[in-house]
Amino acid sequence: MAGVDLIFKLAGIGILVTVAYSVLERLDRKEWGQLVALAGIAIGFLMVLREVAQLFQSVRTMFNL
Repeated sequence: MAGVDLIFKLAGIGILVTVAYSVLERLDRKEWGQLVALAGIAIGFLMVLREVAQLFQSVRTMFNL
């Protein structure tokens, strides 16, 4: 169930970043829009990276490495 929760969180971040980017682009603040997009990508990457680290820890535990 945690995988589905992660997917919903990533989708929510994607929707928020898309809306913020669109609003900032219409206000002629493209630089800020790019920063918002970059921050959204970084947040999503860190969320996925945490799950991958947990996966590797589970594999290490399972194989007694």
